[in-house]
Amino acid sequence: MSTTITTTRAALLRRAGTLVLAVALAGAPATSALAEPAPTPTTSSSAAASPSPSPSASADPSTTPSPTGSSAAATPTGPATPTPTDSAAPEEAARTAGLSDAALLAASATSAPETAYAADFIARTLKAGGHHYVYPGSTFFDGGNTIDATIALTASGTGGAEASAALAYLEANLGGYTGTDWGETYVGSTAKALLGVVVAGGDPTSFAGADLVATLQGLEGSTGRFSDDASADYTITISQALAVLALVRAGEAVSTASVDELVAQQCPDGGFRSEIDVQTCVSDPDTTAFAAQALLAAGSTDAAAKALDRLEAVQAGDGSLESSDGTANANTTAVAAQAFAAGGRDTALASAQAFLVSLQYGCSSPAALRGGLAFSADTRSTSTVADSDLRATPQGTLALSGQSLLSVSATDSATAGTTAYPCSSTSTPTTSSGPGSSGEPGSTDGSTDGSTAGSGSDAAGGDGTAGPTGSLAQTGSDLLVPVGLGLLLVVVGGAAVAISRRKGAHA
Repeated sequence: MSTTITTTRAALLRRAGTLVLAVALAGAPATSALAEPAPTPTTSSSAAASPSPSPSASADPSTTPSPTGSSAAATPTGPATPTPTDSAAPEEAARTAGLSDAALLAASATSAPETAYAADFIARTLKAGGHHYVYPGSTFFDGGNTIDATIALTASGTGGAEASAALAYLEANLGGYTGTDWGETYVGSTAKALLGVVVAGGDPTSFAGADLVATLQGLEGSTGRFSDDASADYTITISQALAVLALVRAGEAVSTASVDELVAQQCPDGGFRSEIDVQTCVSDPDTTAFAAQALLAAGSTDAAAKALDRLEAVQAGDGSLESSDGTANANTTAVAAQAFAAGGRDTALASAQAFLVSLQYGCSSPAALRGGLAFSADTRSTSTVADSDLRATPQGTLALSGQSLLSVSATDSATAGTTAYPCSSTSTPTTSSGPGSSGEPGSTDGSTDGSTAGSGSDAAGGDGTAGPTGSLAQTGSDLLVPVGLGLLLVVVGGAAVAISRRKGAHA
């Protein structure tokens, strides 16, 4: 939420000194917002083998406490007329609601149009990939990024048909994602799957023949730390945060020890370190955003407030946040925005949303890209959809909706189809390098009639050209090196850790 509550996602070896795949739904050496170990891939009956798990999420409003104590699902308010223009000022047409969960509880309008257009991109690319995303350069099912996508569609209140199809794919391939197909169980992917099911309004105690709640609870040790039941433990702080958050969203009580274990990872500056109990405490923004949401869910408000203060302190004037590698990007900014929403930091949220809108592809881009979000201003695609676009958009969409991993939940008012980015028939894509106010190369006003298309329709480029090429919710940096290493290890039979949704990617 990325969230982000993501975003992780075989998998990427994420630990210093061991097989570490940093895949960020927004981060420096791209790391995954939910580091999930990636076991040796096996062929699944539904087409792609799933080499590794990856968490992300949300749940059912009737069982999930909100930051204000209410379980009601709410939607943010936004501009009344969906007529975006690439050159519009972020605080006006291109700006979303900027409302926190607390404010959303009293809102009755729908999400701002930017959210809906991003959801259309997600639905198109999911459908083009067979209702799921895969890891970069492979055919392996990326459960983490796929779950992030279903959560994003839920937050938008649109794309219900494609969200259901993607969830069905997850159910058919759950064992390959959580590790049970090869006798192992990973905290991050189990927690993320649990969140995804809860957000969709499903029963996490009976999903694909598994009780995700009991499984996750069984991974908690006597000290309160959640650890992988596998040949190697690749859990990180985000894994701990997601486990706490997922259980709370499922209506379960969490142990004091598990919350204390999470708080123990907080640095003196209020931020949270990525690796659990490492000697040197260096704050990581992606980890801090997930921890803040988990602590708010668990009622540890003092520690959560310090984490939110830290995120605001490192937020740039344009609303962006940098991953640990110093890259201002959509993934890290999105998970921070989700934390701001959960904590009622409306000003910081609105600023982060404006930055995300600046990365949204508009009418001056090819139809296949419209509605999606670029990872950063320097990585904007000019012709076809890149893996970084597929990872940035899900987490960014949840943030644009003004919701968080604590509040997003399925509602009866959700629509089956999506709304394409409205562009006139005369809109001409350009590859000019000069970004407009929305970060769109050579942007021009492309506002037209907002057409509605069914989930995964060909509208706005849903012709298959935007087929997914990867799947870890990235939170901060280039995935090439870690992915190459991860794939090599998979071929060799090595177990990868993976999918944690952020530093650059969330599981």
